[in-house]
Amino acid sequence: MRIIVIGAGKVGYKIAEILSKDLHDVVVIDNDKEVIRKVNDTLDVLTIESNGLIGKPFEQIGLNRKDIVVAVTDNDEGNMMVCLSAKHLSAGKTIARIRNPEYEKDLDLYKKELDIDLIINPEKSTAEEILRLINFSPAGNIHDFENGSVRMVQHNINKDSPLINVTLKEQNSLGDFLIAAIIRDGETIIPRGDHIIKPNDTIFVIGKRKEIEEYFKSIGKIPLDVKKVMILGGGKFSHYLAKHMENKGITLKIIERDLDRCKKLSEELNNVLIIHGDGTDLNLLESEGIANTDAFVSLSGIDEENILVSLLAKQNGAKKGIAKVNRENYVNLAKNIGVDSTITPSIITASEILGFVRGESVILSSLLSDGQTEIVEYIVKPGSPILNIPLKDLGIPVGSIIAVIIRKDEVIIPHGNDRICSYDKVIVISKIDDISKFKNLLHGKERKLKHGLKNRLEDIRSSIIS
Repeated sequence: MRIIVIGAGKVGYKIAEILSKDLHDVVVIDNDKEVIRKVNDTLDVLTIESNGLIGKPFEQIGLNRKDIVVAVTDNDEGNMMVCLSAKHLSAGKTIARIRNPEYEKDLDLYKKELDIDLIINPEKSTAEEILRLINFSPAGNIHDFENGSVRMVQHNINKDSPLINVTLKEQNSLGDFLIAAIIRDGETIIPRGDHIIKPNDTIFVIGKRKEIEEYFKSIGKIPLDVKKVMILGGGKFSHYLAKHMENKGITLKIIERDLDRCKKLSEELNNVLIIHGDGTDLNLLESEGIANTDAFVSLSGIDEENILVSLLAKQNGAKKGIAKVNRENYVNLAKNIGVDSTITPSIITASEILGFVRGESVILSSLLSDGQTEIVEYIVKPGSPILNIPLKDLGIPVGSIIAVIIRKDEVIIPHGNDRICSYDKVIVISKIDDISKFKNLLHGKERKLKHGLKNRLEDIRSSIIS
């Protein structure tokens, strides 16, 4: 199976990075010379400098029914046409990024008429994630499994946390949950029981949803009853978030600099106060009641502005600050200086695509905020070599952990003597470098070396460019 990625922006690059480490044949097509040079310098993939919106690269590559085409350029219409062209040339499955809210009501029609297998909307998915964070305020990020019955929550450890210098073994013994990962100084650790929680750590706690809620209450993190929300920026993210909040009894204000955009939002949204002004102006924030705001969400197009204004809002009374951060290397910085939650749309979008592409035995896939650690929910089928063997004897890769076993309606936080049965679902947390090792363990086979087609494709690259 090959994955052909059209568009090597943040999302396209992240997909290519992860899937290439998972030993897939990945082809990246982009018409920007500098972008292609970056991909060539950093990833083990085949690159083609060409306009992916035309059919010539596909014809030269020779698509087949095992190929998956992922269209993630900045052009919605172009992505749709790429998928149509790919299917016409015998691609197996296609994925299109479509972001414009005006297309929202007709997505099912486009999917059917253009034979697109998956349509993703980063702004809408990001808005849904922000809403979960607002509804469960102690969380830095949230990952839901099994229709929300199993939840993994990111929690930032500040210098006053009662968890400092506590071992994971002590914490994990308190209930039916597991501290499954730690991010420390920008590095992700798949921990063991003797690891100690330190100031500025980010921990990831997984378990039954109710258990997670009770755990946070036990450490003094009581969820807020959010009634007042203020948003900086009136773009697509804010549009979708406001749509989700309508009729939920939340007082919502959106501050936007552009007057025309303010007028458009006023026409599109009900029960939302649209304010024309500069959301970085403290006088404006104070006059609009920042001191009484439960959650402040900064969704401008500038990372630095989002981080700083979220902090400004918190310092002046907002109970929770959420910042959209596009650069992954800013996420840890934002957390360390006091931002409660960061949202990275490319990570959310890549997670959706990965879950679909992985296919084989995979129910759901999601990336942690570091972008280098993946949570995958597998279904273990009869014949798997990991069945009925104590977990301690499986030889699980050092960078991976089986965090949860779901057996029918039972949620199990496993220990070394637990065993996996046929049709169990297992939630695995793994560094992306170790995902392929765990899949080999799960399926009992060595995956073929990737890029078996690379030499042939390299031969035709010059003809494609010309």
